[in-house]
Amino acid sequence: MTLPRSTCSAEGVDATGIRDLVDAARAADLDLHSLMVARHGRVVAEGWWAPYTAQRPALVYSLSKTLTATAVALLQQQGLLHVDDLLLDHLPGVDRDAIDPIWSRVRLSHCLSMTVGFETDVEGRVFDRSRPQDFRADDEWLHRVLATPPTREPGTLFTYNQAATYLLSVVVTAVAGGGVEQVLLEGIPEVLEVGEIPWHRDPLGREMGFSGAHVPTGTVLSLAQLYLDRGRRDGVQLVDEAWFDRAAVAFGPLNADPDAGEDWRRGYGFSLWVQRHGYRGDGAFGQFLLVLPEHDVVVAVTSEHERMQSLLDLVWEHLVPAVDRAGSPEADAELAGRLADARIEPRRAAASAGPDVARLRRADDEPSSALSRAYRAATVRRGPDGASTLELDRDGLTLPVRVGSGEWLESQLEADGWRLPIVASGGWTDDTHYVAEVIAIETPHRFTVEGRLDDAPDDSTLDSTTDASGEVRMTWRLGSLMGPDPFGLAVRTTD
Repeated sequence: MTLPRSTCSAEGVDATGIRDLVDAARAADLDLHSLMVARHGRVVAEGWWAPYTAQRPALVYSLSKTLTATAVALLQQQGLLHVDDLLLDHLPGVDRDAIDPIWSRVRLSHCLSMTVGFETDVEGRVFDRSRPQDFRADDEWLHRVLATPPTREPGTLFTYNQAATYLLSVVVTAVAGGGVEQVLLEGIPEVLEVGEIPWHRDPLGREMGFSGAHVPTGTVLSLAQLYLDRGRRDGVQLVDEAWFDRAAVAFGPLNADPDAGEDWRRGYGFSLWVQRHGYRGDGAFGQFLLVLPEHDVVVAVTSEHERMQSLLDLVWEHLVPAVDRAGSPEADAELAGRLADARIEPRRAAASAGPDVARLRRADDEPSSALSRAYRAATVRRGPDGASTLELDRDGLTLPVRVGSGEWLESQLEADGWRLPIVASGGWTDDTHYVAEVIAIETPHRFTVEGRLDDAPDDSTLDSTTDASGEVRMTWRLGSLMGPDPFGLAVRTTD
């Protein structure tokens, strides 16, 4: 059931604190995409920065770990496993004689708490996230993980890593017969309120576990509320309350990384970070599930930035002091209006600028944030009212992108059996300069396509028979963890 709605002042929250949080995040260029806040189980603030919307799922990166851990909790409640079980007891197809004996001492609790015994994250040696999923009838990811044994005794060292949660995803599939998505949708449908969880998968089609889940912000908030309520929803105990006695507190050694932020050094539970106020699940580029038990508050955030500690600092500075501070209906209304109008400003074309057709070759002097070299060229075709069609050349395949002027237009990029929803805005800013901003709308990420003509054409050359030429640069705002090709982000097939 959808969480009920209320107002900040009715639930004892001063709306100006949330307003100040939003303003401070904007001033710090933290690029919020959505924000939801609930107190006493009621949503008191919610907003999506257009073109992001409430209905769209979003890639939440490592917040996926919290979803995977929740699936483990559901299977424990069903008696199908226990967190103190040995990992290999739930991997019956593994030849124990062919792997390091240390694996026989790894328990599910070690995987949940990042205390398997790795001294570094082994992701780069065992996983390939830089291409769309290639489903094959082998189990190379699992074999690679087990061929990379921990070098320290399980339970003695905390090292944040991806392999531990991937192993949990493999266990869930082995124990339940279905994957993490199926366990969650069948176990807590009233919490998730979605019919699917699109997820990046391994070569056998299992969820990555450690990343790749796509869920709406409302699902993140609802899951946070389930954790705050210790597994209870509408009078029904959906997850055993005892789970939260272990999941939401520090387990084992602390994070010893000297560069870790304040809220990354207070301990790690079962796929949850302990923080100054409560605990959280989080994902790269600013995806947050915050649970603040002492304030009876939960928060969900999606965004794109690399300063996650800065965002948490702003929550502690502005939101936390606003709890139990007198508010007003006027402040509630102002905040609601601000959030309703939140938007990422679309780019706008200059009137009548640029040629009818421009063919742009890829520039040689590109930054490290450039798109994959598979994108070799681009063609721009003028449309009505400043709109345009941008045709990206991906290894000879033309990918058309509808580009709005002053508005975001949606397209679907399709290649190799995969489909990636995007929105784009921009156009010719003058007769020689073209800029389009493209958002992979089910992810935090966007990239810019910038073209410059070789020579400024005079008015006599700007007709439908003349194709201008120039260079194009295609660069990510912040590079995706799925590689430089946008299709690395694709989670939907063209079927």
